[in-house]
Amino acid sequence: MRSLFIYIGYTAGVVFFLLGIAMLAGFVFPKEAPVQLKTVMGITLLLYGLYRLTTTYFKAKQNTRLSKEENETRNPTTIL
Repeated sequence: MRSLFIYIGYTAGVVFFLLGIAMLAGFVFPKEAPVQLKTVMGITLLLYGLYRLTTTYFKAKQNTRLSKEENETRNPTTIL
């Protein structure tokens, strides 16, 4: 279940990042919209996508570390 949320987080991050780029390039918003609105929305989505990607990466790293520690406590490999 954890890996499902990790994939959803990465997918959402990439979608927001690409949507921000598309908005800055002028592909998404109507031509009549003010340039400032396109710029602000594009930068906001771009930054949110980056934020989402980095938080998902560090959360996945933390989950991996915690599951590794959990496995070590269940199966100790110390030699007496």
